Parts: sequence; structure tokens; C-alpha cells
Amino acid sequence: MRNIKYIFLLLISLFTSFLCKAQTVSDATGLGIQEIIAITLENNYDIKISKNTSKSTSIDAVPGNAGYLPTVALSGSYNYSSSNSDIVFADPTMPEISASGAVTENIAAGVTLNYNIYSGGNRKYTYEKLKNENYLSDLQLQQSIETSVLNVVSQFLNVVNYYDSYEINKESVDISLKRYERAENNYSFGAMSKLELLNAEVDLRNDSTNLVQSKVAFEKSIKDLNNLMGIDPDSTYTINPDFTIEDDLVVAELIEDALNKNTSYLLARSTIRSRELDLKITKTNYLPTLDFSGGYEYSNVSYGASFISTQKGLGWNAGISVSYNIFDAGSRKREKEKAEIQVINQQLSIDQTKNNLKTDLLKAYDDYQSNINLLSLTERNVKTAMINYERSTEAFSTGQITGIELREAQLNLLNAKYNVSLQRLQAKISEVSLHYYSGNLVK
Repeated sequence: MRNIKYIFLLLISLFTSFLCKAQTVSDATGLGIQEIIAITLENNYDIKISKNTSKSTSIDAVPGNAGYLPTVALSGSYNYSSSNSDIVFADPTMPEISASGAVTENIAAGVTLNYNIYSGGNRKYTYEKLKNENYLSDLQLQQSIETSVLNVVSQFLNVVNYYDSYEINKESVDISLKRYERAENNYSFGAMSKLELLNAEVDLRNDSTNLVQSKVAFEKSIKDLNNLMGIDPDSTYTINPDFTIEDDLVVAELIEDALNKNTSYLLARSTIRSRELDLKITKTNYLPTLDFSGGYEYSNVSYGASFISTQKGLGWNAGISVSYNIFDAGSRKREKEKAEIQVINQQLSIDQTKNNLKTDLLKAYDDYQSNINLLSLTERNVKTAMINYERSTEAFSTGQITGIELREAQLNLLNAKYNVSLQRLQAKISEVSLHYYSGNLVK
């Protein structure tokens, strides 16, 4: 029987040392919520991709991309031809020309400038849309950051939950081991039955199994946390499970913040600006356009069979053109009507997003209040369960209760502690969710 005790002691020692070596939790040092967020902001892949997308959009939001700047093109060409030619002029006084393998060479080069003078406001609205799209991209980046932070904080709290479970199971093994040692001693002196000793051994084995399972779950949760932070899954560090819970959040203030800061709502409001600009752009199609073009050209043509030997040209050219679409089979009208519908739909989307946001926030606030109250209740339950366990231990030592009754008191205490740990996490998640909906999660 003593071998069983030593095996369990060795098992606990190995699990504890391995866990502390791989990923340990320290009350004094280690990565807390703020440190985890900082690492995520620097390394998370979704955030990196969103940053690059935002940069790409900003590249397009320039006046030249809207047509405010002219285009300048440089061109050059050389053409060569060889042919047999017979030229007869209408004027009988002109002699006929007959040549075999006559060569004609044409060399040309030039610079051309094109500029739209008037487009009915198309350039103005296009540039405004480009700038608004850049703003939307920035909001999408902010949304990606907030979502990543929400996920990583939730996973961090999940890690803390698994660690608390491990600690509670370790405490359970310690208690069961002491009970087993007491039962073994009492049995050796004939003060306890074989059945009591076997029950103590079974409970010790069950608690040890739970300890192993909680250790594995903790290690898996750490790897998931590393993945969300954007670091190597095998990264090792210490974490600090301590965190505070704000218990004074006011729902009216949260709703006000949400309508001014919530990224999803801001995206919906800003998207309607793009739809309105699309409508204005379609209306510019009803107006004429005025374009200017100019250039400087050089040409040199040599003729092998012609009364002209060489023809050269060098000089400026310029022109203005006006274009107006008189009839397009109703295309402009259809585009305008579709753009008007898009504006209406986007306004409905804003109203829907606002309603959904209020609904989600109010539900989250109900959970928040409930979890705060339940936390206080579960903390009181721990005190009651502790008193009950201490009295049960005394009663068991004097033979007033059986080992089964002591085990029940033990499980009640451990379950009460686990409920406190779980309720703390639920309360914190509720608080974080409220900050997420109100737009205050990442400042």
C-alpha cells in the first residue's frame, strides 16, 4: 500500500515541475491581460494583413487617381518598307517613275499631353469617394484589431480557467492523499475497515486522473493562446492570472459611447457616404465633358520612289474637344436608379446595425450584472464550504462520520472554489464584451 502513496507523490511532483517549467503562472510576475494584448497587436497575422490592406487603400486615395492631373505620353516609331513601284502622273508633262526595290523609311517621335478640363464633377466626387474608402479601410483595420484583442483576451481567460482547474485538482489530490495515508494508518492498527481504505484509494486515483486531464487541457489552451497572439505555438513564458473586474459600468454611458465609437456602426454610417457619392457620380454622366490635348511631334519620311525625296516635320499641336452622350438606351437612367436604391438600402442597414448594437449591448449588460451578483454569491459559498469541510475533517478523525461523507464535504469545497474561478472569468468576459460593444476595448 505504501508503494501507491509514493507513486502518487511522484506523479504530483512530476506534473507540477513539468507544468512550471513549460508554462507557469506566477502571482507576482508574468504576462497579464495588458501584456498579452501588446504582443497580439505586434504579432497577430490578421492585424498585419489588415494594416497592409489599409496601406494599399491609402495609396489610391490621391488626386491623380481621381483624374485631377494630366497624362503625358512619349511615343516613337520607325517603319521600313521595300517595294517595286511604277508611278504614272495625271499630268502628261510629268515623267513616269519606275523603281525596283524602292525603300521608304518613316521615323516619328512625339510628346502628347491630355487633360480633362471639365467632367461635370466626376473627378471631385471620385476623389471624395477614394478618401472615404481609405477611411473605411482604417475602420476595418480597427475592427480587425478589436476582434483579435477580444479573442485573445477570451482565450487568456480560458487559460486561467484551466490553470485554476489544475490547481484545484492538485489540491484535491493532496487532500485525498492525506485521507489515504490516514486510512492506511488506521487500517494497520485495526481502527478502519478494508472498505474504507479501498474507497480512499479509489478517490485518490480519480483525483489523480482529473489532475492529468487538467494539465493536458492547460497545455492545449496555452498553444491556442500563442496562436492567437501570432507567436510560435511552443513559446514558453509565465502568465499572471490576476485581473480586476469593473463593477461600476453604467449602461446609459455605454450606449452613448457605442453610438460614437463602435466600429461596426461607424462602418455602416461611413458606407452610406460612398453610396451617396456613387449616386452623384452617376448624375455627372448627364453632363458634357471637356478635354484638352496637345503635343510636340517630329517626323522624317524618306521615299525611294517618289517625286518627293524627303519629308520632315517638327512642331506643336493642340486641341479642345467636347463630348456629350445624347442617347445611351437608358443606361444612365438605370445606373442612377440603382444608385438611389443602394443609398436607401444602406440607410436601412445603418438602422439595423444600430438596433442590433443596442440589443447586443443591453443583453451583455444583463449578463454583466448577473455575473457580478453570482460572483458575490459563489464567494460566500466557498466560506460556507470551507467551514463544513473543516468540521467534517474533525468529525472523521473522531469517527463520527464515514470517509464517504468526508469525500462529499471535500467535493463540495472544491466545486465551490471552481465555481468562484469560473464566475470570475464569466464576469470579466461580460465586462470585456461591454467594452467591445461600446468601442472602448482598444483605446
